[in-house]
Amino acid sequence: MGIERIALVASDFEDGGVERNFTNLARGLARLGVETWFLVGDPRHAYLQDLDPAIRILPVTAPRVEFLRDFMARERPDWLVTGKLKDDLAALAARDALPPAAGGGPRLVAAVGTLMSGRFSAHRWNPFKTLSETRRIRTCYRRLDGLTAVSHAVADDLRRTFGVTDVPIAVLNNPICPDDLEALAAAPCTHPWLTAPRGAGRPPVIIALGGLRKVKDFATLLRAFARLEQPQARLLIIGEGKERARLTALARRLAIDARLELPGFVADPFPLLARADLLVLSSRREGLPNALVEAMALGTPVVATDCTGGVRDLLRNGQLGPLVPIGNPAALAAAIDAELTRLAAGDLDREVLRRAATPFGLVPAARAYLEFFRSVTRRPNTGRRC
Repeated sequence: MGIERIALVASDFEDGGVERNFTNLARGLARLGVETWFLVGDPRHAYLQDLDPAIRILPVTAPRVEFLRDFMARERPDWLVTGKLKDDLAALAARDALPPAAGGGPRLVAAVGTLMSGRFSAHRWNPFKTLSETRRIRTCYRRLDGLTAVSHAVADDLRRTFGVTDVPIAVLNNPICPDDLEALAAAPCTHPWLTAPRGAGRPPVIIALGGLRKVKDFATLLRAFARLEQPQARLLIIGEGKERARLTALARRLAIDARLELPGFVADPFPLLARADLLVLSSRREGLPNALVEAMALGTPVVATDCTGGVRDLLRNGQLGPLVPIGNPAALAAAIDAELTRLAAGDLDREVLRRAATPFGLVPAARAYLEFFRSVTRRPNTGRRC
């Protein structure tokens, strides 16, 4: 059966990977001829500029459950896809609240982009809260029609930690790389550190992308950067968040503030990524990080922490880039130094990285999502409500 009407929901529309992935998924679905709605919290966000006019962007208004219920009843999409737990739960509650005349509502799928068990780290000393949240997620997710996971580790976490074994789960690549990636990357780059080409005349520039949040562990990256054997190297961390003041203070203590820049959120990081010498991922937890895929698609070498999720699979157990222990500045510094040395010697094959990122193209990934939707039948809307 063909699917003609799909709604994507990102009601807390921020600067993260979920928002970027859903924006690209909307592009891909529209390109495949699917009638696509995008329900977002901030329709003016930079990610949403220049979208295909066929994508119908609707601002989510509070209260969220009532908005989704009214949307389901009015537009009757075939599928409604959510990417964050708040929206997952709201979609289930909204469908439960539909009147009988609405015909049962859309089928619901949650796209899970990170290890759900990682949510427990904030209250790891409160086992009762952990148990309560585990039960809540298990109860609600068993009522979904389908789940997608960005890696086998994320899918296994859903099954083992939350007991979600009777709902179809597909491990699907995110639609990370736009078709015009090379053209985007070739746009002018005005950052003074990156205007000159890579090589002996330019100090190496290391780049990192992500919200300035504890889970990204940029503090470890700063400590590693301070230990590098190449004191002329420079570090760009692209992103914004609550950790800015803490990271700025740490950079001053480490005496690296003159070689560090935190320019904030950048909607189109591709010109920076394409010209940097190396991308470093220092996260404590990831599902499958967009930044790694984007860098690889542009032939930019990578170094990453061996954090739980899809990083090890993406880097083929370290064949495509060094994997280092989480929270270990010495190991991270050694890996960065080694990669910079290999770069200077011309001992890195950028085409291997580009080929590894091919499955994350916008249309191939969107097509895989669409095929999964078409393979899943509606599940009975039974069980305890969330």
